[in-house]
Amino acid sequence: MARQTILAAAALACVGGAAAQERPRVTLLDTAVLAAPRLTESSGVAPSHRQPGVYWTLNDSGDDAVLYATDSTGRDLGFVRVAGARNVDWEDLAIAPCVVSAETCLYVADIGDNRASRPYLVIYRVPEPEPPSSPADTLRIAPVLDSIVLRYPDHPRDAEALAVDRGGALLLVTKDFFGEASLFRARSGEGGAVVLERSLALPVSVDLVRGRLVTGAALSPDGDVLVVRTYVSLHFFKRGSEAFDVPLTPPEGIPIPVVEAQGEAVAFDGPARLVLTSERGFGSHAVLTRLRVHGLQP
Repeated sequence: MARQTILAAAALACVGGAAAQERPRVTLLDTAVLAAPRLTESSGVAPSHRQPGVYWTLNDSGDDAVLYATDSTGRDLGFVRVAGARNVDWEDLAIAPCVVSAETCLYVADIGDNRASRPYLVIYRVPEPEPPSSPADTLRIAPVLDSIVLRYPDHPRDAEALAVDRGGALLLVTKDFFGEASLFRARSGEGGAVVLERSLALPVSVDLVRGRLVTGAALSPDGDVLVVRTYVSLHFFKRGSEAFDVPLTPPEGIPIPVVEAQGEAVAFDGPARLVLTSERGFGSHAVLTRLRVHGLQP
């Protein structure tokens, strides 16, 4: 067993037992249908820093390079075109400091790779634009600040989960069908391809039958807690001595308390609230869900 996995198992044992009541739990705040007709595969979400109460989201592969704006009621607030980007397989979205400038950026993760064949991945760093206010507001354009090219140290993998910390570190969690998910890390450097470094195996009990496959990730505002979501569960990890090696939830995670056709995205919306989005399914709509998180306070 890898040393990181042993550390994670030991940490989970410490969290259990007498302290089991301190594990995180979630309660449903509200859920809404995403009304934008073009928003069929919402695979990433991030709260706007420029307009509180507004959320940015994006479509999976097959759409243009477009960011959509909505709110907690699912309203269609319009979209912004990202100039200088291409949607090969956009899978997640994060908001964090731009690092290379004083602005706040949206990090668009073009990291999907169903066939595990892409030699390079791209993270587009886009200064957050002013969100549109209606579907008629369709002329807004957001330029790419820069593109961060990534590659794995050994072979391509599929991934749908990106988190970015306040220092610009990129955290990718792989979508594995067997075993445990892997957490990779890279600095958002300048020039050339950045080689991802494998940080550790996350004790997420991957289960293809139950749909426990990693589809999204996010960091808490203080950067101390990483949340990883699957189609059906949430998993919390606290920053320890070796990356996020302190699991706060068991390997099967916390069940998501709402029915989603295909749950894809998660983001922190403040220190004790999560926002989730899903794709559409057969006969069902893409939805936005907000959850209250209990038990993360020190």
